[in-house]
Amino acid sequence: MKKVLITFALLAFAHTAFGAHHGGDEALTLEKRQADAVMTITNVDLGDDITTISAKGKMGEYGTVYVTYHLRYNADLKSGFVTGSGRGAVDADTVLAGAFNGIWTRDGSIVKIRELVQISDGTQNLDVIDIDMLKDTFVIKAYTLK
Repeated sequence: MKKVLITFALLAFAHTAFGAHHGGDEALTLEKRQADAVMTITNVDLGDDITTISAKGKMGEYGTVYVTYHLRYNADLKSGFVTGSGRGAVDADTVLAGAFNGIWTRDGSIVKIRELVQISDGTQNLDVIDIDMLKDTFVIKAYTLK
C-alpha cells in the first residue's frame, strides 16, 4: 500500500510540475536549494530483492551528510522504489535528519533516483540524483518544495 501511495504522489507531482507544458494551466517552478552536492559511495550491499547504498559528502546548508538508500527491485531489475534516510552535521550543535521516498531507474552504469525528502527542520526537497557506478560518486540536485 505504501508503494502505491508513493507512486500516486509522484505521478501527481509530475502532472503538476509539467502540466502547463502539456496543455494544463498550472506550472511548478523549481528552485535549487543549494549548489549540486557530490557524494562518495562508502558502502554497497547487494541483495536479491534490495540493494543498499551508503554515501557521505558535503552538502551545502546541511553540512557533512551521511545517507543510506534502500533500492527495491521491480521485475526488470532496472528500476523500482527507493527509501532511505540521512543525517547532516551542520556544526557542533546542529544535526539535521531527513527521510526520503521515491523511484529509481538504471541506464547502463548510471542509477537515477528521484525522491521526495522531509527534513527535521520542516523543509522539503525534491532530490534528483545521478549515481555513477564506475566512479563511486553521485550528484545530488536538491530543489526546494517547502
